[in-house]
Amino acid sequence: MTRTNRFYIYLLLILCQPFLLEKVKAADPISNEDIRKVDSLNRLAFRQKGYEIAKALNNLFVAENLAITAKYPQGLAITYLYQAGIYNQFGYDKRTLSTYYKSLQLFKSLKDTFYIAFVSQQIARSLQNDGKTEEAIQLYNESLVVYNSLNRQEDIINIKNSLGLLELGLQRLDKAELYFKEALMGGRKISYAYGEKKALYNLGLLEEKRNNLRAAEVYYSQSLSKDEALKDRYGAALNELQLAAINSKQNRPDASIAMAKEAYQNAYMVSAYGLMKEAVNKIIVVYRQKNDIQKVSQWQDSLIKIVTTQNENEKIYALNFIDVIKNQDIQKGNAEKEVLNARRIQREQLLIITVGTFILIIVAVLAVLALVNYQRQRFFGRELKQKNEIIEKKSASLDQLNKEISHQNVLLETDNKTKNKLLSIISHDLRTPLVNTKGVLNLVNQGMVPPEESERLLQLLETQYIGTTSLLDNLLFWIKGQMDGKEEIKVKVNLYHLMKSLEDEHHLPLVKKKIVLQNHIDKGITVMVEKEMIRIVCRNLISNAIKFTNESGLIELSSRIENHILYLTVKDSGIGMTKEAIKKVNAKQYYNTTGTSYEKGSGFGLMLCRDLISKNGGELIIDSEPGKGSAFTITMQYDPIK
Repeated sequence: MTRTNRFYIYLLLILCQPFLLEKVKAADPISNEDIRKVDSLNRLAFRQKGYEIAKALNNLFVAENLAITAKYPQGLAITYLYQAGIYNQFGYDKRTLSTYYKSLQLFKSLKDTFYIAFVSQQIARSLQNDGKTEEAIQLYNESLVVYNSLNRQEDIINIKNSLGLLELGLQRLDKAELYFKEALMGGRKISYAYGEKKALYNLGLLEEKRNNLRAAEVYYSQSLSKDEALKDRYGAALNELQLAAINSKQNRPDASIAMAKEAYQNAYMVSAYGLMKEAVNKIIVVYRQKNDIQKVSQWQDSLIKIVTTQNENEKIYALNFIDVIKNQDIQKGNAEKEVLNARRIQREQLLIITVGTFILIIVAVLAVLALVNYQRQRFFGRELKQKNEIIEKKSASLDQLNKEISHQNVLLETDNKTKNKLLSIISHDLRTPLVNTKGVLNLVNQGMVPPEESERLLQLLETQYIGTTSLLDNLLFWIKGQMDGKEEIKVKVNLYHLMKSLEDEHHLPLVKKKIVLQNHIDKGITVMVEKEMIRIVCRNLISNAIKFTNESGLIELSSRIENHILYLTVKDSGIGMTKEAIKKVNAKQYYNTTGTSYEKGSGFGLMLCRDLISKNGGELIIDSEPGKGSAFTITMQYDPIK
């Protein structure tokens, strides 16, 4: 190539450079409108999270995707902060912490000192709830240093109240008292009523732990006055419950009942079902001490209504929350695909612009050099090869996308079946016993049932209560296992003592059916397992054995260890199982069952047992024949504990 030709090429490149740079800058625009939308969605979600959790979370997910697309880190950090608060409200500890840390990293990149301290304070509160006290104290102190430098007096008071509670939990009472009194004086100094009333309440807890009931009563009363002035019914209910307890300890039953009723009314006004149940339980205890059976019965009816309403509300919240999480996962996957597709299109557009520009350069040069034909053929050959490669890649991507869509359809169908079954169990197997209980209690309370029949009905209700509680525990444990959350801690469990406690728990149905339960478990076997998991599995197996064993039958519990494998067996002399029934259990299929005394069953227990054992590296072995009883054996890895 001659010097003249090179000059023409360089000249054209220089002339086209501003045009190329402008296209590169325009490829990734930042929209002010998107930033305003993110801020608006965050503010809306913050207002909604107190009464419409599902809508708030959905708005935050939309804000997250929009902030990522608009490359708006400040808005994204706020979005993660609010998301973590909602996860914490529902007890998803693992997701709460991970989301808080994402928010913290963004604020650190922005060097936003206040929000770094604020998010660290929220992380400390999560660690405090998780029992990681020393880590929480360290983070609180780091945030306290920042708040002192920024003169954030209200935040300083709040942290001192939190630090005092941690020291109180560690039995360092003098240090806790110092924090609480500093918070109290600080709140009074700046007229921060919330911090002042929290400090008074915490000082009441401190004095109560010291068994100084008179001083505790004074602090609770002062805190209660602040709550009434602030119209904080939830805080008022907390103080009134503590005062009711102190009155009870000081043998003032009437005052205790009056204060507990006030707590109930305040809790009812803010739908605080936990506080309502606590207040009703305190009232029932005092009326029992006074031997006022009629009042006890009346308040027990109220307790049943509270529990029923709470369960229905929690079911609605749980279903809405799960649906929002699933929808968000789908939306996030779609959004990621859209982002990748948009970036690919941008790269292709930039490539097309660049190639087009160079085509002009080449055409101009080739016109001068009279080599247009030759250069065109080479260029079109390269372009054709690139397009063929792109077509092949797109074809492979399309096949992969079809496979992923088919897989997602299978998962959605499975989720639908599971959800429908769970709704069926909740609506029938949980609601029916509660309705029956209400009807029987009304008959007994109205004196329409003879005493001997009343006793039989109450025993029947107790049996029904045990079954309903077991089913509810199974459902809650299964749902908890389907979501991200806190992993269960493995602890030492003595199998013999565990089985003994389960035998005591099933004493009533065993006596009723005259079944003998023989516990041959080796008393020396101790295993490291998730305690609630092994308890639920063993309780379901014993409950099923009782259900399908005739009167005067026998249930045997045994254990053996071979090659570091523990075999735990529950054997009964019951009616046995068909091969078809065993296949359904092994395939994790639901099917309804009826016991020898017409006990109802959802088929959910054995499915949950197999699922839990499988997740923990074990196996459920079923050996059964119709009419010859059944033997359910759990296997798990066993290493002797020193």
